[in-house]
Amino acid sequence: MPTAPAKPNRGDARVALVAAGRKLFAQQGYDATTTRQIAAEAAVSHALLRYHFSSKAGLRDAVDDDVLGSFTHAVASAREEGTDHGDLAEVGRATALLFGADQERRRYVRRVLVDGDDRAAALLARLVAGAERELERLLPQPSALPPEQRRWAAYQTLFLILGPLLLEPALHTVLGSDPFAPETLAERSHANQRLLQHGLFD
Repeated sequence: MPTAPAKPNRGDARVALVAAGRKLFAQQGYDATTTRQIAAEAAVSHALLRYHFSSKAGLRDAVDDDVLGSFTHAVASAREEGTDHGDLAEVGRATALLFGADQERRRYVRRVLVDGDDRAAALLARLVAGAERELERLLPQPSALPPEQRRWAAYQTLFLILGPLLLEPALHTVLGSDPFAPETLAERSHANQRLLQHGLFD
């Protein structure tokens, strides 16, 4: 007689709930997903969800932290494995490590941004803040940029990263291949770096 899959222990339950929330929020949207569905997907009791996160909103915040934390870890990994430090190649490698390997996180970010509610604005604001920190680190003299360029630099960098993520389903059809396949992602990353460093018409 087959045995039922083991349920996560209390220590693993939090991780399982974040993963289940990320998956279901991406598939169904935040409003359409219930905490009972998330607990069932994670194979834990509903009480454990309340214990760890208090509410669906608390779990949503934890999922956002998980997704943005993954980018921080990816940047750190890119620095460790890269031969060139302190340049745009690190961010390119980090983008490849995070979005290239993790379709579920791509779907989650796409769903949040497309839903366009207050959460979308909050997540985008955090992404912009992270991009601003990276640009401060990467640019030799950020203060040398004119104010209007400095204001938009983080957004322009994010547009290059988020554009393919938001357009992924249509882009797949137009290209005739996976736009996040490793070789395509590497080629696009190099093209983005050239664009950022030299400009399109300079």
